[in-house]
Amino acid sequence: MSSIEQLVGRQIALGELKRRTEPKVFEPSEECGRGMTYGPSLLVSRECGSGGTSLTRLVSERLRWQVFDREIVEEVARSAHVRHQLIDSVDERVRHGWSEFRRKLIEGEGIGREAYLSHLRQVILSLGHLGNVIILGRGANYILPPECAVSVRLMAPLEVRIRRVARRDDISLEKARRRVEQTDAERAEFIREAFGKDVNSAEDYDLVLHTGECSLEAVAGIVLAKLQAKLHLQLETAPCGK
Repeated sequence: MSSIEQLVGRQIALGELKRRTEPKVFEPSEECGRGMTYGPSLLVSRECGSGGTSLTRLVSERLRWQVFDREIVEEVARSAHVRHQLIDSVDERVRHGWSEFRRKLIEGEGIGREAYLSHLRQVILSLGHLGNVIILGRGANYILPPECAVSVRLMAPLEVRIRRVARRDDISLEKARRRVEQTDAERAEFIREAFGKDVNSAEDYDLVLHTGECSLEAVAGIVLAKLQAKLHLQLETAPCGK
């Protein structure tokens, strides 16, 4: 059984449990997926150090939705029949444009950019079709139909993010600055190369949230409220941060 089948199997089991214990909370409209059915999803884009991982954990605990992050990379590698280290070289980053990726392709070690993006798209669509998932990064908001998902962009002042990364990774502020700036640049370049989009364009998101002075619990509350309003999810208690 492939890794994605195992992931989907776990998600289906969770979904079945929820359906047995809770009222039906989401009915995909006919517009969802333009004739295909997709479940509700939360798609999170983030600046480095803005709290994306922590936010997805908070929302996941609240909704009991599964978070997909590194698992996506592993499944793309599996479906493309290459080692996941080769996918890492272009996962949300480009480094030297696509030159290293092209070199590995010529040497017979990797796959072409279009093939990689095709596999990525299929993995994201499979997860979106299943629904009740949170996808971190990977340009998922440019792949899944917007009618069936809430897309969020997290941002924070650069100096705040540098301090957070320094504490998180136990490194100096100088190293944290380099890490933050490089990661932001790589993610932005990935989105430009893969989707022809500006990762900071507010029109591509349902919410653009700044986490500099706002607690992540409060941000999670805003996200949950948007999920309720847009996708008609029903929550038993008040959103996080209330």
